[in-house]
Amino acid sequence: MGKISCIFLLLSLLPLLLAACVPMAPAGAQTVRLLVDGETRTITTEARTVRQLLAEANVTLDEDDYVSPAETTFLEAGLLVQVRRVEVWTEIEQREIPFERRTVRDASIPAGETRLLEPGISGIEELAYRVTLEDGVEVDRRQVRRVMIRNPRAEVILIGVQPERGPTPISGTVAYLANHNAWVIQTTSANQRRLTHESDLDGRVFSLSRDGAYLLFTRVPTETGGGASSGASSGAPFNELWAIETATAGAEPIRLGIENVLWAAWEPNCRVDPETVGCRVAYSTGAPADGNPPWKAENDLWVVRVPFRDEQAARPRIILGPSAGGSYGWWGMTYAWSPDGGSLAYARADEVGIIQIVDAQRRALARFAPYRTYAAWVWTPSVSWSPEGNFVVTTLHGPAPTGQAPEDSPVFDVWVLSANGVITAKLSSEAGMWAAPQYAPEGSLIVFGRARSPYVSHTSGYELYVMDRDGSDRRHLFPPAEEPGLNYPELAWGPGGQRLIVVYQGNLYLLSVAGDDVGQLTDEGSVSAVRWGW
Repeated sequence: MGKISCIFLLLSLLPLLLAACVPMAPAGAQTVRLLVDGETRTITTEARTVRQLLAEANVTLDEDDYVSPAETTFLEAGLLVQVRRVEVWTEIEQREIPFERRTVRDASIPAGETRLLEPGISGIEELAYRVTLEDGVEVDRRQVRRVMIRNPRAEVILIGVQPERGPTPISGTVAYLANHNAWVIQTTSANQRRLTHESDLDGRVFSLSRDGAYLLFTRVPTETGGGASSGASSGAPFNELWAIETATAGAEPIRLGIENVLWAAWEPNCRVDPETVGCRVAYSTGAPADGNPPWKAENDLWVVRVPFRDEQAARPRIILGPSAGGSYGWWGMTYAWSPDGGSLAYARADEVGIIQIVDAQRRALARFAPYRTYAAWVWTPSVSWSPEGNFVVTTLHGPAPTGQAPEDSPVFDVWVLSANGVITAKLSSEAGMWAAPQYAPEGSLIVFGRARSPYVSHTSGYELYVMDRDGSDRRHLFPPAEEPGLNYPELAWGPGGQRLIVVYQGNLYLLSVAGDDVGQLTDEGSVSAVRWGW
């Protein structure tokens, strides 16, 4: 063999010799990539599943870690296996709650002077969040606990008693609740008369007929008032429904034979005249229960005609049977008659809608996340009809502005909803959970409360505003900025929609919507509800 032939032979054998020197992948091995702890590894492995690959690579998972794809997934060539390191911890935040300012009228101080009786102290609440990180990046934050560390203490200011006021003319009849008794004002503010004397009204129902002739209320059963022992065992009724005539001095309350009432109201066109045999009352009930609250709502709805003469009341007609009532249904729903008496608006913790009386058809107008109170009470909005019955104004729980869970959002907005479900419009943003908007029964105005601290509106003071029904021409009404806010906009519209009466600091104040007149009507300091009929 020639020299050149030998060289060619060696060159042809060289690739085979080199291949023999390189280690070969085992039969059935696959090359995959593993991303873990910020590092990507390329691994040739005979492992068949992701779980086997992790074991081979000495990668361990904590109870919160996870891997993609799942550990049971079979490996394929080129597969990317990612390990996510998850950390979960609880983060604690403390937040200050501003204190309210409260005024107390003191006859020992000259009129116009003020003195500080007790300084205010801000409250502190502790919020706990569950924080989740993936590979060092925050991906979730949820509020899991809210605890009041220190309750706010109101600043108390003594103010001198105002000069004696002259009587204020009053159109129609004003009924109000003070010290658990019903009172009435007729003709003039000086003509204040007590309707009940047992101090047993629980305030759940306080409804004045449209003409002011009859007051509907609930009272706690007692030996002297409601007819049952105040020490009744579990299962005894927690209240009873009564009515009383307002014009006759010394009129006796009328027991209506309806117990465990959570809501009730006269139909809107109820008027007493010689031809009237009675007026309809709609009501909802609950079952007595141990604990706080002392009921479990049935979420039912009934209508009964209450006679004004010595006649037996008609048998109640059921509109809605008992139901779970949606989120937090154990608390119950609230309702409002439509102006024509043909339907009722309803509100519960997660929904506002309308129920037809004739066929019990129910139509939801708005749904929203319920508000998580972390307490033994439930937030439900109020509902109010426009005078012609085409719209309902209410407060809706809005989405969280900072990524909180929907149930923890502090946002509450005033909305108007058309009764046919076609139109919805936001009238005021971040007004607060106790905005309680109300249409004037005459005219075209809406009154509502606006929280001074809208993100802590459950404890904030409120100011009254009025606006046109489309949300325009919004203006502040009461109280002055330097005075304490309202705890809740408890008020009643007067005839013509130009005046209203509001409960403030435990007394009644008569306001003009023009904002040019404010007059105090009572001095009790214990008023909690007011209604106005004419």
